[in-house]
Amino acid sequence: MAYPTLALHLLISAPGDVPVEDMAVVRKTISQWNLTFGRTVGLTVLPISWTEHAVAEFGERPQAILNDQIVDEADMAVALFQDRLGTPTGEAESGTAEEIKVLVEAGKSVGVLVSAAPRAPLRGPALAERLRLSEYLDSIRKKALVVEHADRADLVGHLNNYLSRATAQFQQAVELSKGRDQTEAAHDPAEGVWPRAEVRESVKTDSKGRVRTQRNWSLVLQNTSNGPASNVDFSFDDLPEDAFFRVIREDGQLGTIPPAQEARFPLLLAMGSPDAVECTVTWTDARGEQRETRATVRT
Repeated sequence: MAYPTLALHLLISAPGDVPVEDMAVVRKTISQWNLTFGRTVGLTVLPISWTEHAVAEFGERPQAILNDQIVDEADMAVALFQDRLGTPTGEAESGTAEEIKVLVEAGKSVGVLVSAAPRAPLRGPALAERLRLSEYLDSIRKKALVVEHADRADLVGHLNNYLSRATAQFQQAVELSKGRDQTEAAHDPAEGVWPRAEVRESVKTDSKGRVRTQRNWSLVLQNTSNGPASNVDFSFDDLPEDAFFRVIREDGQLGTIPPAQEARFPLLLAMGSPDAVECTVTWTDARGEQRETRATVRT
């Protein structure tokens, strides 16, 4: 069944010695996470990598081209390491190291996963490359959590944890951004605490068996804003002193009305009561701003 979702690009970054099987595990884990959790949270993680999504191009150094094509557009990333750091780019220790730097400086989430699986001892150039990798990892551990995985099942667990945390952080950032946008935006004219008069009829039988209809009027204040309306109060404008149009209420402010809820107060009317009265409601919105709503109450 189709459902609305927000697509996030996740960059898979790794030197060439990371096993193909590990890369396949990453993609399978992302696919399973999307099926299991993505629908619930309304997010879909799309894996991208230079091996599948880069386009041949001239004009700049290769890593700069990759940054422009796929790295800058990524919303998050996982960086996988085995024994190699990779080839220096002229700007960083390796392509993966530069991609991590670019994303971190852009304020995006990066998970660094290092294989600790048993393997044959290294010697010669391979050992020197491993030492390069160890020095790099030690340098970023000052400001990053580097996680090791002993086998592929361990890798799956770390990836699921990373995906859940990174997507939650992304959602939180989006909500904060929405909050700022709503604060800066003009108020919706339909938003407010709106007054109206409402009548309810009840049928009663007196002691002589006669059926009588009783009408009970109420003043209703309905909160149509997106948050609680606090410090609610109301007054009738230009109401003649001798007009019988009274609301039974306690002295002082009326408290808080939750969003999409209403408050009712008995309204007393009599013959000759005005059939329309201007009402002003004052209240404080969820942002702490003082607000005012005006409407005509008709009976």
